[in-house]
Amino acid sequence: MNPLKHLLIHPLLLILAVWVFTSSSSHAQQIKGNGWQVSQQGGAWQFRYQGKLVTSYHIKSVLRPYFYPLIGPTGEGVTRKFPMKENVAHESTDHPHHRGLWFGLGKVNGIDFWHEKEGAGQIVFAGLKGIQIKNQAVTLKTADDWIDPGSGLKIMEDRRDFTFKKEADGSLTVDATITLMATTGDVKIADDKEGAFAIRTTPSLRLKGPVAKGHILTSEGLKDNDAWGKRAKWVDYYGPDSQGDIYGITIFDHPDSFRHPTWWHARDYGLFTANPFGQGHFEKGADETAGDYTIKNGESLTLKYRVLLHHGTPEEAKVGEAYNSWTGK
Repeated sequence: MNPLKHLLIHPLLLILAVWVFTSSSSHAQQIKGNGWQVSQQGGAWQFRYQGKLVTSYHIKSVLRPYFYPLIGPTGEGVTRKFPMKENVAHESTDHPHHRGLWFGLGKVNGIDFWHEKEGAGQIVFAGLKGIQIKNQAVTLKTADDWIDPGSGLKIMEDRRDFTFKKEADGSLTVDATITLMATTGDVKIADDKEGAFAIRTTPSLRLKGPVAKGHILTSEGLKDNDAWGKRAKWVDYYGPDSQGDIYGITIFDHPDSFRHPTWWHARDYGLFTANPFGQGHFEKGADETAGDYTIKNGESLTLKYRVLLHHGTPEEAKVGEAYNSWTGK
């Protein structure tokens, strides 16, 4: 059964969602400036820079919001097209919940907010909190509600800030601040390898597969499969696009982020996630509950990441220097 056909939305959230979407059905909401154009197109917010698509943030009829496509510095997408597009040459169809760039968690109060399956929880877009263009960057602020599929009740809220900036060399940075808030009682996030801030790469950046020519490098110097489950300040996937031009994706974990430096669920088939809740699954000999964390009612925790889409290898792109510049270290 396709869970997207049976989305459960709390009545109040439905009212909010209808207002957001119907208010722009005939007069698309739009903001422009400094080369950026952001507009609401149906169930997504579309980001363009100097007329060219950068990404779209999908918020309607989904189990959790996600960015797709995400266009890299060579003009090609850096994420897998499936399941948004099917029958794409050389693409695998495993893990249909791997959608572009997204955020989710495997076990929140015992509910799965990671997979797309019957009984999975839904992260519902609950409102736009603002769009701002400033200093060559555009920021999108949103709110979401995490819904228990059994009761239809909200168990947690989040606030998300995403800031996009195009650099002079064509690289793109995406700064993400995600604040999880316990607003209706304690929230237990259980240790799980499934999560949290994630990208599924395009096939050429994979380490295995018919067109795979990619590599992984971490801030600690670990390479390829040795990166899985280890802690690092950043991890980079890099390889050729369809024309042979080398490009890469880096995720930076900020020193102010929860449990920095985070653990990485970095797989040879292209899954690439920063996961501060998986210690018991990643570290040999660790207690299976080592990554558990409870957000007490009325409290919150904050995760801060940067995504860098760059030309060349990590060394050529000076990824380490870029990290230090971003963190001020």
